[in-house]
Amino acid sequence: MEGLAGHLAGLEEILQNWNTNPGVTGLQLKSISSEISSSLEEISPEDVPSTVKHLVGAPDISDQRSLLHLAKSVAKEKEAADFLRDVCEIFSCLMELHPQLFSHKLTELFSFCKTLFFVNPSAKARVESLNFLEIIFDCQTGTDMAAKYDVAMLANQFRKQLALTSKNSSTVLSQVRQVLGTMCKQFPVEMEIHHQDLLVSFVREIQAALKSASEKLDLTLLTGTIRGMSGIMMAYGIDQDDAEMLESVYEILRRVCRKPEVEDGSVTRRGAMRSALEVFADHNALFTKFLLTDFKYWFNLLKTWVRSNNKDDHKIGWKALNSFLDNMGAAIEELKDTKEVLPLSLKFFIGEFKDILLNKGSSHKNISLAIQGYGKFAGALKKNLQEKDYLYVCQDVLHRTEQLYLHSSQKERESWLLQLPSHLQSCSLLVGQVTSPSSSLFSTLERLVVLLVDQFPQIPAQYQGMAVSAVLLCLQTEKKHGEGSLMEQVVYQALIRSCSHPAVGPLEEVEFGVVTYKSYLPLWSGLLKAHPEGVKFGRADLSEEIYTEVVKNIFTIIEKLDLTTTSVDEALVTNNTGEDAMDVDLTLSQTLANESLSETPQDLTVTDSYGFQKKAKQAKDYTVLVNLVDVCSHVLPLNTAAYSVYSSKLWYSTSLWSAEFPEVSSFYKLADTLLGMENIEEAQEDKKQIIVRYLSEVVQKCPSFQDELQLSCFTLVLNIPPAIAEQLIEELGPVMELLFHLGSSMLHIAERALIATLGWLEVLGQEKMDALLRRVIPQLRVFLATDFESSSEEVTEVKKEKIKRGPLRIDKDKLKKMKIVEKQTGVKVCKLILNLLAQVSTTYKALIFPTEEEVGTAVTAWDMKKHLKVEIPLPDMMLSLHLDGLVPIV
Repeated sequence: MEGLAGHLAGLEEILQNWNTNPGVTGLQLKSISSEISSSLEEISPEDVPSTVKHLVGAPDISDQRSLLHLAKSVAKEKEAADFLRDVCEIFSCLMELHPQLFSHKLTELFSFCKTLFFVNPSAKARVESLNFLEIIFDCQTGTDMAAKYDVAMLANQFRKQLALTSKNSSTVLSQVRQVLGTMCKQFPVEMEIHHQDLLVSFVREIQAALKSASEKLDLTLLTGTIRGMSGIMMAYGIDQDDAEMLESVYEILRRVCRKPEVEDGSVTRRGAMRSALEVFADHNALFTKFLLTDFKYWFNLLKTWVRSNNKDDHKIGWKALNSFLDNMGAAIEELKDTKEVLPLSLKFFIGEFKDILLNKGSSHKNISLAIQGYGKFAGALKKNLQEKDYLYVCQDVLHRTEQLYLHSSQKERESWLLQLPSHLQSCSLLVGQVTSPSSSLFSTLERLVVLLVDQFPQIPAQYQGMAVSAVLLCLQTEKKHGEGSLMEQVVYQALIRSCSHPAVGPLEEVEFGVVTYKSYLPLWSGLLKAHPEGVKFGRADLSEEIYTEVVKNIFTIIEKLDLTTTSVDEALVTNNTGEDAMDVDLTLSQTLANESLSETPQDLTVTDSYGFQKKAKQAKDYTVLVNLVDVCSHVLPLNTAAYSVYSSKLWYSTSLWSAEFPEVSSFYKLADTLLGMENIEEAQEDKKQIIVRYLSEVVQKCPSFQDELQLSCFTLVLNIPPAIAEQLIEELGPVMELLFHLGSSMLHIAERALIATLGWLEVLGQEKMDALLRRVIPQLRVFLATDFESSSEEVTEVKKEKIKRGPLRIDKDKLKKMKIVEKQTGVKVCKLILNLLAQVSTTYKALIFPTEEEVGTAVTAWDMKKHLKVEIPLPDMMLSLHLDGLVPIV
């Protein structure tokens, strides 16, 4: 941030000398803008908000030193074109990533872009201002913003610019058309008066350009015009009764989408072709009647794009091909039923897919295309094939898919991983059309779903949503046919795989690639999230049913775990290899269930209430339990309505598990999760009594616990709601006294304890909390007596000296941050204490001061000097004895 402020100060100084030598000053501006761009690449996420304030100014304040204000001052200058272009690029990049941070300055940024375009003579600055203007329009839309931008007048001004072909370069005209398309998409009401004229104009411009010789074709202008046309079509579509316009746009797409013969992207620019493919992918449903005739042409053309080695070509090719096949599948399904004779289009596609699967030399891309293609044409196949023929196709595709993933090498499976969700969706669509699916079909589907769940952590984050959709589609397919085993097995296997990885703490960082329970949380969030939009398409919302299976399997897994322990000091410890441990089916998993990031199975110990160390007989079962409870803390709150059905049973079972294994801290963490989801005031009386009895037992036992087990109980105690705390006030006193004693060395514990006490006091009042306050308030004296700010600085200086002299290297920045956090927490604790004292009467306030006995004890010290000396003469020596240790001294 200091570097950015220095650059802005340098800009301000340079601009003061603008009139002296604009040419040299322009070069200096360009140099500083490049340095600003480089410095922004290194900023951390937490520094982004303050950086944006430096760049555009704070809300409702005109910052004279912001980059925006400085750029405005030279917006008209041609010599500052490079600088202004860089400024627009900087703003564009940041606004795309953090649009909410610019919302307070959108009007000023719009004014800057408008001034830059209409006043500055430089084409490169004008083009970049239009790029930035598109991003501003995407940031916020609506009638209010349209009025602020005066969209109607701006559209007229841009249309006048289109007429000035001699004044504006092709790059500028291309960008103007693109902006007009964006305005139609973002402000359809205000642009409705213009959209038909713009569409006709753009179509004619493209037709005129395509009629010219190819070597004279201006691809830049063509690209912007096509993108502008796409924006208009996104907002308003094309009237199906306007046959001439439909045919004109279709012929444009047919001509422009042709892929060049030369593969090297540096030889032929393909921006216009990719833009046309984008339009085709988004709007090919408008041209269904043409596509049913030209299906061979488009299928072969789009396959050429898909096979391209160019990443951008391949990406847009896949998008267009997927959209095309979706449209063709739906269109053929709507054709007249002709089971006697297959439609030519369906016959062509099925023949292509079949040839690909039968050809052993088919590439991965082609095989994936065939499998997905069968899924997209499932409805059409069902309608046009006999039942036995359709069943044969379905079995063949599922068998081929199973071979790819379950009967191939590990390397091959990894290469296919990203295609697995789409292949699974295709298999589900095919099975969903079968009248009476056999158990073998669902068995194959189950194996593929379990494989996808097993490999879920290896799927990149941007593809995990597709994987969740594939799993849901399989479960919906099963529900459609009334089966029930698939959901049970999938949920069970998903839970097992979530829990059979190294155990980590909630804030613990792990190396990249290490799989933990956290890797599966996006899967659970997707499965348990309500999907009301699916009901519109005839799909059931399975979130509650999946939740039910999750809760059932929580009981099943915990009951299977061996949580018994044995004394660490036993001379003979049976070396059980796991025969009695939980039977975990991980045949597809490539991870080790017994590993832990922080402890090995041999070192996994617990401490009982007497302080004796005990070792788990089955360490991996403890790992499963730890992970399962962590998963529950994230999964159970996802559906509170479904939780209420099982809350009583969960509390009852947790009480039994804790009573059977009181030294297992995970059950107290589970109880803490359940407690956070409960509405105690509305809970049934029998459930409330179970909770009160359980918490009473925890409060009584936790002072005798140690280490992590005790901290788990403390966390649960501090989350007790006031309605229950009222019944446990007498029992809470010793626990809270112990908490504040520990809090003197661990300030975060004292902070949480104070927050809990204040919460109880606000609801219960000081009269009901008399016993607790009398034990807690005297413990707060030590915090108020500590000057955290000065003591923290002194400790920091001492630590620095130790770091310099010591043999070990310590991260000074990390140590400094820890000291800052400790200082801030200490100050916060003192404020909370003062807040607490302000809410109680003078009687309780006086407890903060020491009693007479405590004052006397504080000034009394042991006299370590020896006063009673006795010398005993012996024949050969004088023996001196001190009787201070034997004789009492008054």
